[in-house]
Amino acid sequence: MSFQSKINKQEKGVWRYADFYDEFIEMENRLILRQAQDDNSVIVSLSNYNHLYFKREDENICGSLKDRSLAYQVSLAKQNKKKKLVISTSGNAGIAAAAYCQKAGIKLYIFISPETEKAKIAEMQKYNPVIIKSKRAIRLANYLSAKYKIENLRPSVNNSSIEGFKSIAFEIFEDLGRVDAIFTFVTSGSSFVGIGRAWQYLLENKEIKKMPKLYAVQNKDELSIAGKLGIKNTRRKKEILELIKLSEGSSIYVNNNEILEAENILKNNKIYTSPEGCASFAGVIKTSKENKFKKTVCILSGRVRNNYDKIDEGKIYEAESFGEMDEIINGKMNGN
Repeated sequence: MSFQSKINKQEKGVWRYADFYDEFIEMENRLILRQAQDDNSVIVSLSNYNHLYFKREDENICGSLKDRSLAYQVSLAKQNKKKKLVISTSGNAGIAAAAYCQKAGIKLYIFISPETEKAKIAEMQKYNPVIIKSKRAIRLANYLSAKYKIENLRPSVNNSSIEGFKSIAFEIFEDLGRVDAIFTFVTSGSSFVGIGRAWQYLLENKEIKKMPKLYAVQNKDELSIAGKLGIKNTRRKKEILELIKLSEGSSIYVNNNEILEAENILKNNKIYTSPEGCASFAGVIKTSKENKFKKTVCILSGRVRNNYDKIDEGKIYEAESFGEMDEIINGKMNGN
């Protein structure tokens, strides 16, 4: 069956490609926050950067590419009759998880770092999750998940997160056909793997003769301005490297100054996006002299959030120990 024949052409966004995912989500369990979501490929002409397309994931309804993974993950949880879910997050995944969990009627526990942007916390609170602030956010979320048998949605540990990310590549292919190169910022690598697996599927099914070169962009400055709350090591490293090799792509390291330079160029062209998106574009700039691609896609992964509602500090719990964690969770689970 061809790619075009498998597309759900009455749908947009992540569910347009429902037949391509490893586990099928029945129609009644597919969560949608708006009817025309997540279809935001636009071409932007910049001086000296012809044939460059920006994938505007920052324009998704919850503000990032995490909308895609969480739409699929929470829909799968709904299909599996889950009543509670947990996630540790630097912000964007928590916002999307909270929005989809509210839509599904699932209670969500979000663990955040004290460094999490206030604008992202305010956005999470719109959907009424239980928010727990901790310097050990990842560890306490893992503890809660293991002890209370609550699924952890964090993309770096949950394999179902990869499925929704495949839709990014499928949209690019449907809109642009074969492309030469894709640049995207990487922390856990879940989105990179999802994008890579989708292109690999298209290659194996003879929809394309060659994969686009996949570029994994990272910021390794000690005080990095991009991905600063992301994980430093990922269990997906092996597959990331395999996809880079298969596609003849590369890992690219950009520094803060290069990111700020890219940000200025984007702003001058009225594109306002997160540091991670600016880092992806910095990767394009860094390789532009050696690579003369006819069609390049740069993924702008998240929204800039300058304006936000006031945070309700009284609804944010704090915990640093397992004991404190148990007190909070047992109180919430008992309805207190």
